[in-house]
Amino acid sequence: MTNRHERIQHYLDHMCVQVKAREVHNDLRDELGNHMEEMILDKEQEGYTEEEAIVYAIEQMGDPTVVGKSMHRLHRHRMHWALLTGLASLLIISLLLMWIFTTNIAVKTSQFFYISHVIYTIFGLVLMVILMYFDYRKWKRNAWWIYILLTGLLWINPLVSPVNYGVQRFWSILGLTIDLTTISMWVLPLAIGSIMLDKLRTKFDVQSVSTYILLVALPSFSLFQASDWVRLFLFGTATVIMFAWITRKWIFTFIGTTIMGSVILFQLFLTGEYRRFERLSVVLNLQNDPLGNGYNNQTIMNILHSAGWWGNGSDTSFDHHFKGYYLDYPGVMLIDVFGWLAGILLLLGIVWFLASMLRMLPRVLDEFGRMIVFSITVMFSLQMLYSLAMTTGKVPIVSVTFPFIGFGSHVILEYAMMGLLLGVYRRKDTISLRSKQGEPITTMSK
Repeated sequence: MTNRHERIQHYLDHMCVQVKAREVHNDLRDELGNHMEEMILDKEQEGYTEEEAIVYAIEQMGDPTVVGKSMHRLHRHRMHWALLTGLASLLIISLLLMWIFTTNIAVKTSQFFYISHVIYTIFGLVLMVILMYFDYRKWKRNAWWIYILLTGLLWINPLVSPVNYGVQRFWSILGLTIDLTTISMWVLPLAIGSIMLDKLRTKFDVQSVSTYILLVALPSFSLFQASDWVRLFLFGTATVIMFAWITRKWIFTFIGTTIMGSVILFQLFLTGEYRRFERLSVVLNLQNDPLGNGYNNQTIMNILHSAGWWGNGSDTSFDHHFKGYYLDYPGVMLIDVFGWLAGILLLLGIVWFLASMLRMLPRVLDEFGRMIVFSITVMFSLQMLYSLAMTTGKVPIVSVTFPFIGFGSHVILEYAMMGLLLGVYRRKDTISLRSKQGEPITTMSK
């Protein structure tokens, strides 16, 4: 090794000591080392000796300790405090509504709901913290195994699990019960995206598109057989949107989805399955069936009409038969108790929460990390926005749960997904980008 290289390496070694994110050390060595080499060559062409050129380059770069500390500030783990603040707000709303429900609405035999909800929330928060500090890139290496496991469980689920309320959502074996279709709805789009991201980005051809369709079709058929129409729709919509995002073929995806959707809908009508869609038309004839399919819609609108700006309070408004359904419609309960102002604040908060997720995309330079952020954001958006729409009573009532503030074990998975998303953001400035051409290492976003 020449004296020049030894001096440069010595400088870079001292600089890297200050940077805690070891993954970017090689990037920084390449970037700053090449810059120093260029300055040395320029000075040698001006007539400087090699020693003089090396001294000049080191002086221009500055003290390695100071430079290292500035690089550390650029390349350190980060926490998305805005999203955590929004999450804490949703957590408070969730616990508050559940406390009001169990102390003012529910019968004594339902008092355990609050304890159950607290336990679900604690488990979810623990899982969120674990995934936040877990290296998300390891999921990509195991994407095929995750896909095979979940798809396989969906296919064998009818053989080992009973039908509950006409839907085979739960996988039950050896005393363990898991909401299998909800887990698949969240995790399978991530697994499929991990498998196909590089292939579709580098080569958009018939084989790649067919592979993606097949990977989506296998679990979709299982969800169809399980009669879980809501999670089938959410899963299908999320995978279609992600396909368009990965390939950047939005028009192609829209046309293809429209044609395929029309064929499937026509087939359902031919087989008599259209009766399953009766609830989708109930919002058009509430006055014709106010005590049947339209009961929930009509009751929600009556509650909203009576709530006013400040609500009915927690002690006076629960004299109707609908009170047993408040766990399914926490937004309606919030407005009933606290009024339209609380509902407006919830709407604005949810929009801000989702917008904060979307604003993460340009800040995450790792392609796989961006895919995770996009997939999770799409799934949260679909559920949150439709849950808000159901709060008006003007859309069909389906089993879409309100993330974080709805009651049920689903909150565990939602906190876990948020932990995965926050984990991507946490590492956004510590991921090596040597494969990224033209990205200056020293100008990463904060």
